[in-house]
Amino acid sequence: MITCFVLIPFVISLQCDVKTKGKVKIAECKHIGLTEVPQLLPTDINVLDLSGNNIDKLYNNGYSSEIFLSLINLTKLDIRRNIQLFDTNVYHYPDNALAVLEELSSLQLDMASNPSFGKGFQRLKKLQSLTFERCYLKYLNKSVFENFSLEVQELNLIGCHLHFVYTHSDILHPFPKLTKLNLEGTCMHLQQALNILSPFTGKKFTLLDFSGLSCPIFNNNKYPYVLTITKRMMQYLKTICVESLYLSDNGIVDFEQNSLLSFERPECLKHIFFRETGSPFSKGRQMDELKSFLQNSKNLKTFDYSYIPIRYPLMYNNLGQNFVDQKQQNKSSDVIIFPRTLETLLLNNLLCYDFQRVFLIPEGSNLKYLDISFGSTFSGLFFQKNSSYNLETLLLNGHFHLTLFQEDMIDSGKIKTLKWRDAKLYSVVCPADNTYSLMLQAFFKKLEYLEHLDMSKIPFWALPENLFSKMEYLLELHLPENLFRSIPRQIMDLKNIKLLDFRQNLLTTLDKNTRIWADSMNQKHSLGIVMADNPFECICDNLDFIEWINKTKVKLDSRSYQCRLLNGTLITVREAYERMHELFSHCRNAIWLTVAFTLLSTCFITVLLLFTYSKRWKICVFFYRKFRKIVEKKYCRSFIYDVFISYEGDSLHWITNCLIPKLENEWNLKICFKDRDFLPGDIYFDTEAESIENSKHVIFLLTPSFKSSKDYMFEVERVKHEKRMQNIENIIVLAKDITLKDIPTELAYIWNYVSFIQWPDNAGDLDVAWQKLRRWICNELV
Repeated sequence: MITCFVLIPFVISLQCDVKTKGKVKIAECKHIGLTEVPQLLPTDINVLDLSGNNIDKLYNNGYSSEIFLSLINLTKLDIRRNIQLFDTNVYHYPDNALAVLEELSSLQLDMASNPSFGKGFQRLKKLQSLTFERCYLKYLNKSVFENFSLEVQELNLIGCHLHFVYTHSDILHPFPKLTKLNLEGTCMHLQQALNILSPFTGKKFTLLDFSGLSCPIFNNNKYPYVLTITKRMMQYLKTICVESLYLSDNGIVDFEQNSLLSFERPECLKHIFFRETGSPFSKGRQMDELKSFLQNSKNLKTFDYSYIPIRYPLMYNNLGQNFVDQKQQNKSSDVIIFPRTLETLLLNNLLCYDFQRVFLIPEGSNLKYLDISFGSTFSGLFFQKNSSYNLETLLLNGHFHLTLFQEDMIDSGKIKTLKWRDAKLYSVVCPADNTYSLMLQAFFKKLEYLEHLDMSKIPFWALPENLFSKMEYLLELHLPENLFRSIPRQIMDLKNIKLLDFRQNLLTTLDKNTRIWADSMNQKHSLGIVMADNPFECICDNLDFIEWINKTKVKLDSRSYQCRLLNGTLITVREAYERMHELFSHCRNAIWLTVAFTLLSTCFITVLLLFTYSKRWKICVFFYRKFRKIVEKKYCRSFIYDVFISYEGDSLHWITNCLIPKLENEWNLKICFKDRDFLPGDIYFDTEAESIENSKHVIFLLTPSFKSSKDYMFEVERVKHEKRMQNIENIIVLAKDITLKDIPTELAYIWNYVSFIQWPDNAGDLDVAWQKLRRWICNELV
């Protein structure tokens, strides 16, 4: 007897993840490369997710009516992101196949450029939510949706941006019960979107998302991207009671009187978004309407007025008589008072120099989330007494100044999250006066409830004293892309910290005290440390650190950080640990030599001390005379040059046009530049030796042709001699257009005395590189 099994459909169904959540059974079959609807799925599933596959035959005659017959219990079907781009011929969706799903309440599909939904869709009488996401739509009229259920309450037509969508004003007549309409990113122009609201005059909507409808690529005379809102455009929207309204990124630059903000029921609005507009609130009359609108919006919770890109000052004559009229009014008319119900305020990325505005948070405000990041504006934000009592999240990214922090702002605040990134606050660490440092400390002392702090890209190399002294609840501290060479000691006073982020700093190791503290904190409540992209060193002094990385139970983002051997080779910390005996055997020998030397030295020192005690007075007189001459020589010494530059000819242009102007013109340093400062006729090597001897610092500028230089070995040896004589403070190796592995081996012999900078190719990293160089050669200016 021969038994035959059909395995292919069964294998396909096994790829789906079937699970149960409460009383709902879900089959997730997304992103697994399916080319057709899988068979032999459980017949009692309620949700089927087929999104992100290659099922491109979603049209009539592509499927039989039995394809979904075993899945009649489905209430939600997601088959988005399957069909590919096609032409503008009429595309007939498989209404016969889908008609059996009479329990379906949510359907998610791709949208063809010229779609047709047949009469089979009339049987989906329980359908309430309809979503089209991958969208190639070009034409949209009433007949497109006429066969869908009258019970549809939610319509999402998202991201139709390949073509300009020509829309009839009656397309939504088949949906009389619609309460959610999302057209985000669909290029049908805001003017058309406002016209299709005609069937809903006086009705209620939970959501109207008209973001990004006026696409610049389809700008024309009839539907211009730069848009002035008229009364006629708002004739239907103004009557609708809408809770969440999105009008962002539509090129709105102005509006007629009693149009954009003239809602008949402003008390319905809870969330409104004017993100990425052309600053329509720049004139006296518009400002008055905005103030009146906010005054009447008694239930407003979210106001987004961010990414306003007006970078130029508007002249008085551009503002017309409205400006003159406003200047004659009382100063209080410039004040915009937000309602007390407001919970989220977004005023980030304001680049407005067009008008002075004063935003006021009133007493008793419910404000919880405030974002004023990256602002450059004449506008000001003020807080009345106790108006920040409920504030939990504050974003100050990009702000250097501390003038925002009035006493009343956070006296009663309970801020839990502070993000203050890319703020260039390094001057508060070592300022000329300590005003900013004291202000920063005073501000942080008020943040006693803070749980999450992000201060990325400041760049700090140290922290102001007692910065975290009051932060007993701090759980996460993010300090990536700074200049820390070690974990600041005051961080170890944080009793509840659970995550430290020190990515892209200058850490070469974690010292013993930090490692002990980290292990103890991990035993207490688990601790995570993120340290990727730091210049760790795999050297003899770091063997304990290498071993700790591989054995600690602290949650690290990696056990394979890159580290540098003494000879400059890059390996991983894990590899260094596994090859420890091979790579660091000389370290053990050095330990025994150290022990033996210590014993011999102890004996010698004992004898020397006995002898010294017997001759103490003669020795005192002798050393007094000698040390006096040394001190006089050291402290009365004056250098001719601040910096001597060792280089080859291929870097001459960069030195002349970039390095010399920076060091001499901006930092006021005196540079020894051979092609400029060496006089003809003198013996070259004598002049070079004297110049190095009379220089406070030396920079080796390493470029691809440096190793071919005829005299770089003489310069290296001379610098080694002057360093031994303690005549040079810093030796800086600046690698430009080469990697560390190409650095001459002769420099490895002075590597322990070298400060290394890999000059970045990315212009965005130049500020940090210049900051490092400045710290090492002009400390008195930092």
